[in-house]
Amino acid sequence: MLPKEFIKYQDNLYWVYRKVNTTQIKEGYTNDVKDFWGCDLVIKNTNTNVLIFARLVEEADVVKDLI
Repeated sequence: MLPKEFIKYQDNLYWVYRKVNTTQIKEGYTNDVKDFWGCDLVIKNTNTNVLIFARLVEEADVVKDLI
């Protein structure tokens, strides 16, 4: 799966893994779903009642190919 959407949150870059309506997850199980999907962050959009599950984009070092 290629990331299509990115968000910046607290000086970190995240790629949006999934967006889910709050009614699709039972109350109290958000962290369980976050862990199951391997996400680092969940943001709730209170205007649209959508939970955004996101994964942290790790800093990368660019290395030139030696061959």
